[in-house]
Amino acid sequence: MRAISLVNRLEFQFMGNVARNAVTLGDVDNDGCNELIVGNNKGEVVIFKGKEKFQKISDLTFVSCVAVGDIFNKQKNCLVIVTADGWCYIYEMLNEGSPQCEEPEKVDEDLSQVDGQVQSSETLEQSTESSKSQSEKDEKPQLTCVHIQRIPANAKNIVLGDIDNDGMIEMILGLTDRVVRSYRWFSETSKTATDTNNEAEDVEYTGKLIALNKWECANQIGSITLHHTADGKPSLLIAQPGGTFMRIRCQSDDSSHPQETLEQSGSSGDSMPGSAIDYQFLGISRMRNQNISTEILGDFKTGNAGNLENSHDSTKIAQKSDENSQVTRRCPYAVATLDGTIMLVQDEVILWAIAVDHQIFALCRLDVTGNGTDDIVVCSWDGQTYILDQDKNCVRFHLDEPVQAFHCGHYNLSVNEQPVTCLVYVTFKNTIILYYDIPLSELKCKKYEPSLELLSEVYVKCRKTREESMDIVKNLNKKTKNRLIQHLLYNVKKS
Repeated sequence: MRAISLVNRLEFQFMGNVARNAVTLGDVDNDGCNELIVGNNKGEVVIFKGKEKFQKISDLTFVSCVAVGDIFNKQKNCLVIVTADGWCYIYEMLNEGSPQCEEPEKVDEDLSQVDGQVQSSETLEQSTESSKSQSEKDEKPQLTCVHIQRIPANAKNIVLGDIDNDGMIEMILGLTDRVVRSYRWFSETSKTATDTNNEAEDVEYTGKLIALNKWECANQIGSITLHHTADGKPSLLIAQPGGTFMRIRCQSDDSSHPQETLEQSGSSGDSMPGSAIDYQFLGISRMRNQNISTEILGDFKTGNAGNLENSHDSTKIAQKSDENSQVTRRCPYAVATLDGTIMLVQDEVILWAIAVDHQIFALCRLDVTGNGTDDIVVCSWDGQTYILDQDKNCVRFHLDEPVQAFHCGHYNLSVNEQPVTCLVYVTFKNTIILYYDIPLSELKCKKYEPSLELLSEVYVKCRKTREESMDIVKNLNKKTKNRLIQHLLYNVKKS
């Protein structure tokens, strides 16, 4: 396994402790560029854009999860912030002239009312005081809080995605009490004003997050991921201790009104009909501790399958479908454990597995080489980072500082530049280190083979023709060829 050195990096100062899922990369302002979002235990969320700080959101509580996605299902990204004490904040980049509302007071409610069914306030659009002062100073558009809602406390994982294949984005939360919950935004349309000439209507959208499902796991939740099979059916994979996981297959409901469905089902805390649950035991013989915490990540892209999907020639796809059937059906997911076991799994069959001597706490995916295939990126508490492709080729990078949170993805250094690959480390020294533009064209280690044309130059200088020199070089033994290489290197250094 070869080691690499990274040079290009950015450093940001950020105080406080950062949870594992309180750091992410995404386009929060919908300008086509990815930003870095980090939250801490002091109730602060900072957005970094390019090489500077873009916005700071404060006056929250312990930030346990942050995510970027189309939570409102209107083809526009928003920032979702979940705190440990059970509050969900949604921030959005609003257009100019949007109405502003005051923030209501937070009032604690009964546990029966905080399961996503009772909204703590009407939809609001409010920036924090620090955001307002920065906006007035820099005159730049800022994210605005458009919704606050009470949810169950102690959330540790968050996923935004379509889990039931109905075309709508759901929010999935994993809690520390071994419970997984799913929510969907439900909009209520109300007319605020009507033009006297009946030419246009101003419509204000309000709504809330409605609880759809509740599942209880047998053990503590490691991580949650959304994974699609070869036929495109989604499922939730929930990591369990000892390299095992729980798989949940959800089916969309025929009802178009989610609130009516919940009223008919009776209790929102029960699992709704249409979800299938099963446990998967990989049976890893090298597992040192059957109770070790586990991370899981799905939807790994394969290069050949991606090329077939992006091809516009249906005849070519039909011709290649038979010979590439195994590639197109390949839908792997990765599993990593705290004791250093890394696996690539497909259809509950371990394709390969390796063991390292570091405690792995973070598992990510990133196309480092740019070949259209996702690579596995894992990080340990001591800053050791391993990058593996789907053929088990591996390189490592060591950050000389302990790490409390890790993430990787694509980041835009400026608006006019293309996004670059990056590794994000949140250290215990109140700094965020972002290594960008990772210089890896491939992960496979190749044996050095000298150019025969360069070696033949030695005999050309000895008054041999190029044809004769090439024939001599091709028939050289290994010992003589190494001497020629040393001779050429000596001349290069001397010159």
